[in-house]
Amino acid sequence: MQLTGGFLRVRPLLALGAASAVFASAPPVRAQVAQADLHTSAFVEPSKTSHLTVITPAANVAVQPAEFLDVHAAYTADIVSGATEAIKAGPVADVVTAATKFSDVRHQFGGGVAVTRKDTHLGVDYSYGTESDYRSQSFAVNAGTEFFQKNTQIELQYARGFDKVCTTNYAASTAPSGRTRLDSSKGCFTKTPDRASRDVDLDTLQAAWTQAWTPVFATQVVLTGALQHGFLANPYRGVVITPSGEDALENHPENRARGAFSLHGKYFIKPIAAAASAGVRLYRDTWDIFGQTYEVEFEKYVLPALRVLVHGRYYHQNGALFWSDDYTGGEPADGPRGQYWSGDRELSPLSSYLVGGRVLVAVQGTPDHRVLAVLLRLQGTAGLDILKTQLKDFTWSGKKPDDTLAGMLSLGLRGEF
Repeated sequence: MQLTGGFLRVRPLLALGAASAVFASAPPVRAQVAQADLHTSAFVEPSKTSHLTVITPAANVAVQPAEFLDVHAAYTADIVSGATEAIKAGPVADVVTAATKFSDVRHQFGGGVAVTRKDTHLGVDYSYGTESDYRSQSFAVNAGTEFFQKNTQIELQYARGFDKVCTTNYAASTAPSGRTRLDSSKGCFTKTPDRASRDVDLDTLQAAWTQAWTPVFATQVVLTGALQHGFLANPYRGVVITPSGEDALENHPENRARGAFSLHGKYFIKPIAAAASAGVRLYRDTWDIFGQTYEVEFEKYVLPALRVLVHGRYYHQNGALFWSDDYTGGEPADGPRGQYWSGDRELSPLSSYLVGGRVLVAVQGTPDHRVLAVLLRLQGTAGLDILKTQLKDFTWSGKKPDDTLAGMLSLGLRGEF
């Protein structure tokens, strides 16, 4: 999986002036009185030993009480169930791990306002999330402008997160090798003596430059930087750290700086009413992970109201500086051992391949002839992606994991009033 957690999302490549055909964007928000989005997605990892299912329903509502003012609110839920190995062991004799079942529901509420004046905009957003073992809240501000006859856009975004994660109640003076993992979320965020909460502070800054070079070609450059501080491990995961099979709570550094650079280009092919795009993203952090993402996309109008999109993505990364598949002593051939240990496979060397597609159907109305008598526009989407991950040296007690294939289904419905 691509390591992008905590990074802000910027607007996709936008059509400006005559370049609107490049991106087949929806009508400007200024023309809308209200907009409602209902969508859901399902992530399924069909594994015999550590299956995972995540269902994510979401709703977004935006209203425009004045031409220059946009007010929006959102709700998202993550319904998670599955099983995973709680203790990461390398190829050590007589160490057996078993999958532990789990389930949880995460609720996230958010909202914000945006002010637009001619060619500039300013927005502020806030969100709050809660689940049995995690609390999150964040605010974000964004500002942007467009010039050169709307062919150039510059946007800046900053977000600050204040999260708390539940862990066992170990003292700061307790050696990492003596800290124990959570066995369940029971008692989290209460006065239960064997539970504690740890802070996670997140800062993210992002800058984007979108440029329409011709009526049919545009590019976007995005620079992202992020700082993480606090408890950055999985409170449920233990790692075997001795030849005799003793385990301790996963131990990650408390600080992590992350940076990414991405470049995307999109070209509208007039003769066939289609758009082709390609992009590259380079990622680096202070844990010595270097990631590379390459993606391509092709979208075509089949009918005036029907668009079909297919895309593919390849991702590759090396392992973190402290990554090893076996932390039981000595200097292994596959990585260093030291003061940190991890059972997170997304910190190991890996590659992933994603292929998928999406179908979009949109019906446009007018103020005099509305869709279903009330809508200016009705849009429905359906998408399916298949993700395959290749792990170079990650094992469970010397055995390769079987949860490396996943499917993602998404459905959406948007109405503009």
